[in-house]
Amino acid sequence: MRHYKIVVTGPFAAGKTTFIKTITEISPIVTEAPTTRDEEAQVKDSTTVAMDFGRITVDDDYVLHIFGTPGQFRFNYMWSILSKDALGVILLIDSGDRSMIEEAKDMLNFFRVKTDAPIVVALNHFNEKEHISEDELKSIMNIPDSIPVVGCDATNKESVKNVLLKLLELILENDVS
Repeated sequence: MRHYKIVVTGPFAAGKTTFIKTITEISPIVTEAPTTRDEEAQVKDSTTVAMDFGRITVDDDYVLHIFGTPGQFRFNYMWSILSKDALGVILLIDSGDRSMIEEAKDMLNFFRVKTDAPIVVALNHFNEKEHISEDELKSIMNIPDSIPVVGCDATNKESVKNVLLKLLELILENDVS
């Protein structure tokens, strides 16, 4: 059986832990701790401080190990550690929170430098705010055509699966080339 590593990253409160919890076939491993910064505590009570982990068996021969990164830049040393030997990267962004776009842009640049693995940007529509569109995000962040931007709902298993399938398509395209 072959094991492949996928990294799910994104700014604080983008939905990374939820994304992994939605799709994993095992009890997820999460390293959440209480938020310590006032601006973060206003958004949610806890945050990932090391990583989240989930697993998906694709078939008898292939298993995906999904690693979620912490969202805050102060934990970027974990981004480097977790991106090592990654087969692909998903950058998750809350489509209703325009304030995280600059941070997401920095994260995208970080991962483009750290790994040659294909990247998919997933625009998470999980709240009731007004949502930015995929095309608008692509324009604002100046995302190249080689990086697809897809909508998703991190709380919906089929939606999360579609994001993973898009990433797997990219990985196969790059493997054949």
